[in-house]
Amino acid sequence: MEDYKYREHGSALDKYERMEKLGEGTYGVVYKARDKTSGEIVALKRIRLEKEDDGVPSTAIREIALLKGLKHPNIVELKDVIYEDEKLHLVFEYLDYDIKKYMKKVGGPLPLQEVKSFTYQILQGIAY
Repeated sequence: MEDYKYREHGSALDKYERMEKLGEGTYGVVYKARDKTSGEIVALKRIRLEKEDDGVPSTAIREIALLKGLKHPNIVELKDVIYEDEKLHLVFEYLDYDIKKYMKKVGGPLPLQEVKSFTYQILQGIAY
């Protein structure tokens, strides 16, 4: 994986086809996207870079630095980092659900065995 991709001719983002908006938060927007080359579905997070700020927000730098070094089944994988046109995009593995969305889908209390399983997975990721 290249640390930061920048192309003078063409865009590294052209490799991805946006499919739908998944969410929007304080720091940016997350899209479901498809890698046109491999067909893989990914989550594409566009980080807002405010004009008055000096470069990339420290929160984004911390996120990139931490996730680049983490390879574990219980931690979302950062696949790529693209900086173009004064915009920062993080390419993550795509997950159908996070715990919040899953709980909303279930619509009630989770079975004890699922709670135990999720807790174990979270603790495995933290321990790593």
